[in-house]
Amino acid sequence: MQEPVIMRRIAIAFLAVCSLVAVAAPSSLQAQIFMSPDEAKKLGQQEHPKILKEFGGVYDDPEIGAYVAGIAGRIAGQSGQPAGNFTFTVLNSPIVNAFALPGGYVYITRGTLTLANNEAEAAGVLGHEIGHVIAQHSEKRYDKSVFTNLGVAGASILGSIFLGSGAGDLIGQVGQVGGGAYLASFSRENELEADTIGVKLLSRVGYAPDAQAGFLQSMSNYSDLAGKMAGAAGKDRM
Repeated sequence: MQEPVIMRRIAIAFLAVCSLVAVAAPSSLQAQIFMSPDEAKKLGQQEHPKILKEFGGVYDDPEIGAYVAGIAGRIAGQSGQPAGNFTFTVLNSPIVNAFALPGGYVYITRGTLTLANNEAEAAGVLGHEIGHVIAQHSEKRYDKSVFTNLGVAGASILGSIFLGSGAGDLIGQVGQVGGGAYLASFSRENELEADTIGVKLLSRVGYAPDAQAGFLQSMSNYSDLAGKMAGAAGKDRM
């Protein structure tokens, strides 16, 4: 009596997975999932206030802000994309960090500017982040999260069918954690592509193409020093 029940569950599982695949049919997959420029801009606009709150707001020095925007604007101008595709912000944070969000939102902290030995190195950091924007890495990462969620949904359905609803919930939670960890940062391929694009743009503007390497060396030295100081103080290194 048990075998027919299992076979019915297999049939239900098969139909459920087929329905998920049908939703993401190849003919309409790109149109349904890939983030459009307007959607990317809207998402960047939504996240921008959160970034400002997290990193101490905009650095309160209009001259520095204009100076950085001028450097970044010249670099981005070599990409062939309209100037309106980018929004550059200097964040009031001592943390050494720079990143980009969907919709062309590029951020650099005052801590990063302090660590740069010259304008070319600061330009190298900005060029790298502009490279992420041009290659649409944030948007592509979003697409992967959609695929991850589809996979988690399928696993949850199968878990519910075979093991009960509690198991399906557990699988969904594990999938969300795993997917979130995988999508938390750009891949090495993404970083290399952003470097390549950034170096090309820097050379077109007239900056030394090895400026990125110089900054990375400074950042490595800074990281080593921070580690030694944290160790001497008995604190964990962040």
